Amino acid sequence: MNLDDVLELAAERAPTPLERARARRASRQIQQAYAHAVTAGRDLVVDVDPHDPLNADADADEAARIARAAQLAKLGTITWISATGEISWSDEMSLILGCAPGTIRPSADLLFELVHPEDAQAVRRAIHLAWREQTVKETTYRVVRPDGATRYVHCYIEVLIDRFDRPHGIIGTGQDVTDLELARQERDRLARRCETARTELISRDPATGLLTRPRFADEVDRTQRGGSGALLVVAAEPLNLPTSGHDHATQDRLAAAIAGVVKNVARRTAVCGLVGPGEFGVLLQNTTMRSATTIAESIIDSLRGHSFVVGQDRERVRLDAWGGLVRYQDGDDSSGFDLLVDAESAWRQAKREQVPLTVLRQPARPEDRQETCRSRIRAAVAGNSFMLYAQPILDLSLNQITRQEILLRVLDGTGQPVPPSAFLDVAERVDEIWPIDRWVIDHTMELIAHGPRTSHYQVNVSGRSLGDPHLLEHVHEVMKRHAIDPSQVTFEITETALIGNLTQAIDFACGIRDIGCRLALDDFGSGYGTFTHLKYFPIDLVKIDGDFISKIEESRPDQVIVQSFVDMCRGLGIRTAAEFVQSEATLRLLRDYGVDFAQGYAVGKPTPVGNPHRALLDSAGIETAGLGAALRTAIG
Repeated sequence: MNLDDVLELAAERAPTPLERARARRASRQIQQAYAHAVTAGRDLVVDVDPHDPLNADADADEAARIARAAQLAKLGTITWISATGEISWSDEMSLILGCAPGTIRPSADLLFELVHPEDAQAVRRAIHLAWREQTVKETTYRVVRPDGATRYVHCYIEVLIDRFDRPHGIIGTGQDVTDLELARQERDRLARRCETARTELISRDPATGLLTRPRFADEVDRTQRGGSGALLVVAAEPLNLPTSGHDHATQDRLAAAIAGVVKNVARRTAVCGLVGPGEFGVLLQNTTMRSATTIAESIIDSLRGHSFVVGQDRERVRLDAWGGLVRYQDGDDSSGFDLLVDAESAWRQAKREQVPLTVLRQPARPEDRQETCRSRIRAAVAGNSFMLYAQPILDLSLNQITRQEILLRVLDGTGQPVPPSAFLDVAERVDEIWPIDRWVIDHTMELIAHGPRTSHYQVNVSGRSLGDPHLLEHVHEVMKRHAIDPSQVTFEITETALIGNLTQAIDFACGIRDIGCRLALDDFGSGYGTFTHLKYFPIDLVKIDGDFISKIEESRPDQVIVQSFVDMCRGLGIRTAAEFVQSEATLRLLRDYGVDFAQGYAVGKPTPVGNPHRALLDSAGIETAGLGAALRTAIG
């Protein structure tokens, strides 16, 4: 019999569905063998052992043959025998499911406990169709491992046929395709992004109950239009820190106690605010300078003479305090922000001169004020008066820590790191933010260079710096110098200040994307951010402002707004992240809404990473800082 005879014999009848399924399976096995041979560098002419399937042992068990082929391809198998109802799976499948081989007893109930609840029905339907139609079915589903991690598995479901051509079981051949699935999702997202890229205020600090800095500055602006008065800023520093002094809760309790003393000594009509870490503002309206000076001295004396009890061990803390007092009058050109800067400069002068209080009879001249601010910022940059922290970010779909945001902290007069919001506010207003952003970029890239190349890092850049024509060139040069993989980095545009030059900012954004980095818009929904930025900037990620997240469980407006943000961004091909996530209940709600990432104390607190030679080398500590909380929220 020659080849023509074989072809003529094969053409006499159409193949059955089962024969077609077997042919497809044989084709896949040949393709896999070919791919492995090419990868191994084998000579496909002389190194491949010819194999005649007609000479195979006719009694060989089909399930065993499939299992051996899967094992060679590093795939996992699950086998079900209809006569006994027995289920078994290979060691490779145990590893895919997140279980150590031999540690669990396979069963149908256990299998469907591991399958993601949203995918279980589709898996059952594929199994039933394969059995009823006796054809091969394919399905991709998620499994939630015992450790809480979510993985994607692609599975071929085939019917087992005995020697009498009767179905007697089912075998599923599975492969962990998480990386492939995430890459597919990323391609889809980028495709959507390419299609769309062109086309109640927080007024009081929760710990002290005082007005926040922006709200306090607004109040100063308002009272200036109604007459004269004085603005006092008092800075308090502990003379002795308790053993728990670096704990956030202890610091909040101390700040609340100081605020209580300030409010008690100030007049009833005085407006008080927390204007910076350890800085308390007192707005004295319609008062004389003599009266304002008396009140200021009383507040400083009370803080210096008071003994504060803080911490679980009820340790006593004594304070040193200095004050800056500035007089304002109706008709002054100085804004509330200007007066705050003058009062802050005055208390620093008092500290330098070792006197309790410095009094300014009138606001400083604009050029003097600006030069004072710039000198202070330049001194901080030159003296490396900063620290970097890293905060973990949870991927809500995988339920794993996959990113970390690099955060800046400013060192205060005692050398302790404090939040930089007030410092950056001044820097942006006097156009001195670029040296700070450059410091952050330089030190962050050095940290990344010494860290694991599997992590992803998010780095903040002020909207004011985007107008600097040298920013993109500097980023590119630093990344090349440290051999940084651009795909590891997302730059977050912080909208605490209005973007200066929109055209140059868009050029930077497009240039960053061309390099290979990603771009995020921080604090979306507040500040100066607009929906126009989503239209013209090639944004990959939007971070929803924490004001919408912190109380979302009890706030219907926040729920509606966040859901609309997520739906809008998904339609634009933009991922979403939620800040200030404080509870597991919030995590569950955000996951239901389809938010991609979560960040906050429920995930993990910021961790200092000041030493580039050790900080991110020990990234396991950073990346798992919030893993305990994350695992407790595992789906399933």
